Amino acid sequence: MDQTDSLKDRIAKSLDTLSPRHKRIARFVLDHPYFTSYASANQVGEKNDTTAATVVRFAQALNYEGFSDLQKALQTQLPHILTTKARMQQRLNTEHPPASNSQQVFYTDMKNIERTANKLSETDLNNALDAILKARRILIIGAGISHGPLIFLAHSLKVMGFEVISIDGEGLQSAVELAGIKPDDLLIAIDLWRYVRMTANAANIAKEKGTPVIAITDSIVSPLAQMADIAFEIASEGIVHSLSVTALMSLLNVFIAMLADRVPEKVYQSLKFVDESYEGNDLLIMA
Repeated sequence: MDQTDSLKDRIAKSLDTLSPRHKRIARFVLDHPYFTSYASANQVGEKNDTTAATVVRFAQALNYEGFSDLQKALQTQLPHILTTKARMQQRLNTEHPPASNSQQVFYTDMKNIERTANKLSETDLNNALDAILKARRILIIGAGISHGPLIFLAHSLKVMGFEVISIDGEGLQSAVELAGIKPDDLLIAIDLWRYVRMTANAANIAKEKGTPVIAITDSIVSPLAQMADIAFEIASEGIVHSLSVTALMSLLNVFIAMLADRVPEKVYQSLKFVDESYEGNDLLIMA
């Protein structure tokens, strides 16, 4: 492994060989770079319900001599992390998080959107748009908490004139749709936190058939991110037990807006046809 690789690169390259416990530590390290940079191995272990020795072995699995070497490598990246989060940090230094639960939800969602925007690669975004425009059909899969965003994206793309198939990630319908997937199709897979096996299996089937895969997930250590041709990482911190999909919905809005900019005439004609269909069938209370 190249000694100049960043910590994130090393984790990505070693993911297939990391144990489940090491993968959990990897996710924690990437989500909490400041804490990891200055905490002890024991403190990092406590945060992950494991031991300091396991944390040290995790560092060694990434080809560092020990945990302190991992920390030194991470500390060299902190100036960059600070610049990408400078505006948020400045605001957090001057504003206290709101006390009420309702305002705390809004506050957390704003942080999620900003974190997601800071991570967004323009190159990956443009490549994803190219893949969507090139595809014969777009299959979108997502289950559980990811199903709502799937419906939103599928509907938005359909009214823009794209051929879209929605897959809920469960049952026979998924198997039937995936059985017919072709290399000139595109699979967009959405999955967060407690990853659904069928969604990961769908990405694997697509890869085997030569179909491009775009993943939208919440960590580079997720199964989807490792199988995808292009992966987008969104922040999903929630209040109490639930995750937030606000940043995910914002990312989907970016896709939709930029696609409309790429092919405005196609979108205009499709929306015109949809509006005429609505009106002709008297489907709307208000036009």
